[in-house]
Amino acid sequence: MTAATLSVPGVSLSRAIHAEWIKLRSVRSTTVALLLSVIVLIGVGLIAASSMAEPLATGTLETDGPPFQPTTATGATLGGVPFAQLLIGALGVLYVSVEYSTGMIRATFSAVPRRLPVLWAKCIVFAGVVFALMLVSTLVAFFAGSAFLAAYDIAPSLSDPGVLRAVVAAPVYLTGVGVMAIALAALMRSTALAVSVVSFVVFLLDSLVGMLLPGEIADVITPYLPSTAGKAFMSEVQVDGVLSPLPGFLVFCAYLVVLVGFAAYALHRRDA
Repeated sequence: MTAATLSVPGVSLSRAIHAEWIKLRSVRSTTVALLLSVIVLIGVGLIAASSMAEPLATGTLETDGPPFQPTTATGATLGGVPFAQLLIGALGVLYVSVEYSTGMIRATFSAVPRRLPVLWAKCIVFAGVVFALMLVSTLVAFFAGSAFLAAYDIAPSLSDPGVLRAVVAAPVYLTGVGVMAIALAALMRSTALAVSVVSFVVFLLDSLVGMLLPGEIADVITPYLPSTAGKAFMSEVQVDGVLSPLPGFLVFCAYLVVLVGFAAYALHRRDA
């Protein structure tokens, strides 16, 4: 046989994506976590829509509730997003950190010596799977939740101003949280630390800033935090104290670009 016959195909981004797709779908815990995210997003949305239908219709909803309490009919149907983001964030961390904890990352980098295609492939595969699942789940939660709200004549429609954007923005935001988690896991290489940071950033940081900093300073900083920027483009109405949808989306994307950039630099410079 000639040397040409024995040649091994080179590494390419498409091959790296194929390898990461095999990794993602071959781990049972990943499938379970994704399924649980779907259940939480739909289930909590149905609970929120059914329990908040009357207060929303009568205008008796308390406005000083928890930060994740929906204040509109569309927000009620998407009430599972704040909880699903924790699962997606944890799964994004595990998708990377498990390879470090098991030592499999050495084999991965031996197969892809340039390393950066591994990061791009992980982000592309994970983002594609999460967006597809969360988009379907969001639509199911929206239409199922609207059925509860219809009894009170407050069911939202996709044709209403801002509603379609909110429904599509929810899976975009959840996908962004997953990519953020991948970048943090690549930077920290620790499951516990990366999961803690993701949970803190998306669930507690905006509330903590409001509690610890003087009101004037908090009002300036809070709109530019990742979770608050996410709320800005996920809401179908303009909310006081947050950016408008497009600036909120751009700020959120800027966080992702910076984090992925730092992760790429760390992968390029550090040993496995």
